[in-house]
Amino acid sequence: MRVLVTGGFGLVGHSLQKVVNNKRDKGGHTFIFLSSKDCDLRDTDQVYKLFGLHTPEIVVHLASRVGGVYDNMNGNYRYLVDNSRININIVDACQQFGVQRLINCLSTCIFPDKGVIYPLTSDQLHNGLPHDSNIGYAYSKRILHLASHLVVKTSRLKVINVTPTNLYGEYDNYNLTSSHVIPGLIHKTYLAKKNGDNLTVYGTGNSMRQFVYVDDFAKIILKFIDLDTSENEISCIVSPAESDEVSIKTLIETITKTFGFRGEIVYDTTYSDGQYKKTASNMELYHYFPDFQFTNLETGLQTTVDYFCKNYDTIRK
Repeated sequence: MRVLVTGGFGLVGHSLQKVVNNKRDKGGHTFIFLSSKDCDLRDTDQVYKLFGLHTPEIVVHLASRVGGVYDNMNGNYRYLVDNSRININIVDACQQFGVQRLINCLSTCIFPDKGVIYPLTSDQLHNGLPHDSNIGYAYSKRILHLASHLVVKTSRLKVINVTPTNLYGEYDNYNLTSSHVIPGLIHKTYLAKKNGDNLTVYGTGNSMRQFVYVDDFAKIILKFIDLDTSENEISCIVSPAESDEVSIKTLIETITKTFGFRGEIVYDTTYSDGQYKKTASNMELYHYFPDFQFTNLETGLQTTVDYFCKNYDTIRK
């Protein structure tokens, strides 16, 4: 089958390429990985031309405008507008061009900030407001979820929503102002060690998070591409066990240990921690793939740090 992957050169897209290329058996699939250079997904006409050109049977929708907590806080409107346009265009094109299966990438950061029952499960997604810090991005992803749910009722399209907890890995964006927590901390620690400075981090370090090494997530996407199911709509949180949740402070200590950084760590508590916790359940994932094993945080971070240091001159930063 022809598998079209939007966002094919971002963090997850690069990882998916690597995992696909490492598989001897491609399952009879032909993968088409798209970048922003191939199409402005906010433009409906361009999206329709793209689908007409490639006539995909399966779409893995990874593309979105993403950034860390502070970039979201400063740009909530643009996150809402740009991602909503992208998401509606993709769902609509899947319906118009007879796509058989759409796999959406959501995020646990779009769940309600208050009133949820932990651990998070997919059926709680729309049960309250998301955190103010990323409300624009969150609602654009909720629109994707809703649009996909509605289109299933009027077409033969099957939809699978996969919702990872915090992703990290080699091909991330390491920009110091717009990155997510792990790539930002890796870059800061690298510079602090290189320059002999203290490491200054934002917030108290008390927030709790579950992290998923991106290659694990890519492997799960491939499993959902091949999943033999009669279900028209699946929602699945991709998360390690609740016991694997760590504080940002523990994460920082693990990263600095990986670098061999021996300077002082300074917590700038004038900055927000963002949402305190969003503990997710792994029961939905193990319902479909009961034997799946996650890469532990120390191993995944070592691989990511090694890649970062080796490719510092060419990585996204």
